[in-house]
Amino acid sequence: MIKGRLIIYGDIHGCLDEFKVLRKKIKPTKKDIEVVVGDILNKGPFSLETLRYIIKKDILLVRGNNEDKILKLYKKNITEGIKPWEEKIVRGIKKGEIKFLKNLPYFLKFKNVTVIHGGIPFGVRLSKKLSKEKRKQLTLLRYYDKDLNILPWYEKDKRDKFWSELYDGRDGFVVSGHHPFSKPKIEKFAIDIDTGCVYGGKLTAIVFKKKKKIYDTKDYEIFSVKARKNYFL
Repeated sequence: MIKGRLIIYGDIHGCLDEFKVLRKKIKPTKKDIEVVVGDILNKGPFSLETLRYIIKKDILLVRGNNEDKILKLYKKNITEGIKPWEEKIVRGIKKGEIKFLKNLPYFLKFKNVTVIHGGIPFGVRLSKKLSKEKRKQLTLLRYYDKDLNILPWYEKDKRDKFWSELYDGRDGFVVSGHHPFSKPKIEKFAIDIDTGCVYGGKLTAIVFKKKKKIYDTKDYEIFSVKARKNYFL
């Protein structure tokens, strides 16, 4: 049963100050559900503090590629080539927080709304039985080339379609992040709300109100706050 609003936040990347300002702007209540699309860690100034704040406030979180990366660095004790902000996280993170990250889901469904970090590959239906490769794609998917091959982020010259342009709504209305845009990228059955806060853009959230027994995906609200600066220089 839907009691309040569904509030979904874009990629935070350690921008805790902006996150707190955005929450204050939205004014969540105990009846509301709060979720982040993943990538709360890395690049920004307060990754561990953001993680601890989210745990303390009981805010839900789906797994992003940066959560995956920290888990990999921690498990394999990788030090060569590690970024300074990654090393700070790996050295400072607690075992209970690692357990929290390990237990993160790759997607969350709330009635007719699905939250995911990257995207849903063409023709794939979400399931807990997805292969390891498909689960990874959920955190990394951005663009396809003209032959519908999934492209790595750096192959900009081959980009043809963003994943949500081909998505047909089979898993509900999807809210994602991962790829930053100057403003939310809105499609018929999906919206990307990563607006590049850590790069000096904005931190964005989308808020759905209930419509009978589901959420109203036609009349939602968008809230944003400007980044204090570009943290990724």
